[in-house]
Amino acid sequence: MIHPENRAKQYWNALILIFTVYFAVEVPLRLTLGYHPEGWFFVFDMFVLGCFLVDVVLNFFTATYINGVLVTNRKQVAIFYLKGWFLVDIMAAIPFDLFLVGSFSALTDSARVIRLVRLARLARIAQFMRKLAQADIINISILRMMFLTFWVVMIAHWAACGWIAMGGGNIPEADQSDVTRLYVRSLYWATTTITTIGYGDITPLTNMQTIFTMFFQLMGAAMYGYVIGNIASLIANLDVARAQYLEKLEKIGTFMKFKKIPIEMQHDIRSYYTYLWDTRRGYDEAQVLADLPRPLVEKVSMYLLQTMIEKVPIFTGASPDLIRQIVVALKPEVYTPGDFVFRKGDIGNTMFFIARGGVQVVGDDGTTVFATLKEGNFFGEIALIMSSPRTASIRAMEFCDLYTLDKDTFNEIVSNYPKFAEHILELARERQTEVGKREDPNAIQYARPSRIKKVAAKAQNGAVLLTWEPMDHAAVYQVIRRDAGKWRLLNGFIQSAGFIDDHPQEGSGSYRIRAANQAGTGDWSDPIEVAL
Repeated sequence: MIHPENRAKQYWNALILIFTVYFAVEVPLRLTLGYHPEGWFFVFDMFVLGCFLVDVVLNFFTATYINGVLVTNRKQVAIFYLKGWFLVDIMAAIPFDLFLVGSFSALTDSARVIRLVRLARLARIAQFMRKLAQADIINISILRMMFLTFWVVMIAHWAACGWIAMGGGNIPEADQSDVTRLYVRSLYWATTTITTIGYGDITPLTNMQTIFTMFFQLMGAAMYGYVIGNIASLIANLDVARAQYLEKLEKIGTFMKFKKIPIEMQHDIRSYYTYLWDTRRGYDEAQVLADLPRPLVEKVSMYLLQTMIEKVPIFTGASPDLIRQIVVALKPEVYTPGDFVFRKGDIGNTMFFIARGGVQVVGDDGTTVFATLKEGNFFGEIALIMSSPRTASIRAMEFCDLYTLDKDTFNEIVSNYPKFAEHILELARERQTEVGKREDPNAIQYARPSRIKKVAAKAQNGAVLLTWEPMDHAAVYQVIRRDAGKWRLLNGFIQSAGFIDDHPQEGSGSYRIRAANQAGTGDWSDPIEVAL
């Protein structure tokens, strides 16, 4: 089966569309002017009909979307096509000229009229426009304007052909003797009538011509109101994002005036929204992703952030599943120049990744710069992992796009990856040691925690409750359980002297606990058994 998005099939559909427009223009002209295709013109006419027949066959072998699901079963595709576009397509492809007459040059009136059936294929243009809008190649408002213009021109052409078939009204005989001048004058009449201008230099002479003129005058009046209304709407919606952005700026400006916000602060607020417009066209990334189903959120997040996360040293060599979970959990934030992301001493519960811009690690005085972090760097992991206050202040050098990872989500993710948990804990200790030496070479260095004692375990409501004696200078606790002869990490970043295993093994289980801090990890406690 041919995939509907196949590039060759797309080119073929475009060719068929061009041939459809060709027939929409040529068939009414041939019907009214009475000329006959000869030579290469006839060959081309038969070639186009042959392409239509081939297209009918190809549609039986092209997968199609039914209710949003791609269907590749040939029988289902055939039934769907037979119930839909088949009749229109086959009627446009049948060479009625050859069946109704005995020669290629002389055509009966009935054959000419039946040829108009091919115009039904123009309904395919609406389908093409819909697919083009979904592809987001052209602004939807511009596409609607193009679509509207196409139909206005096409109706004017058909009206001109109909005027010729009606006798042309009071068009001078000299103009009617020349086919080109006759068509141009008739198109002029159609245009002035449909646009409700009506200069009156070309007027109907018979009752049928008068009725025909009245019909198109009424149609022109309706189209005029429709076109004007649509053009106004299209112009207003050419850039919906910018319109929403300007509306938001207007509301913010009103708020700042009402609250008498200082001029300098107003400038900072406007600069922030200008940055959002320049970099994101005013859209809130988190809000857009919140409207998508989770599988699409994962795909979009991986596309946007995977490269950035893979640049972060702590994730080097991490499994794709871990990267995916981290990426989906990240939340975007924006900081303006001079903003403090956090200050030294703040209790940290968030880790930051720099997607765009740069930040400075500054001292207590706010002027001493210890380091500069750019795109791809991360910070805040020490306080996040060790449950300790921030060891330095971070200030934005410029507009910064940061992504944050909160403590609870981080602990939940890394608890499923014991090796990665050990790796990131070691990196955090190394960085904290470097920061401590830089700020105070004589700072007290913590010793590794000793072995945990007084561990207790009991079964409670289908879970296992573990408790132990808290230790001084312990940043986190880690719990492991023996599964199938191997010890498995349950949680590597426990903040208190207690843990609940919600999914224990049936029968009995064996657990061990240890403490960790800036200096390293302590020894595992003696195993403790608990029966369920």
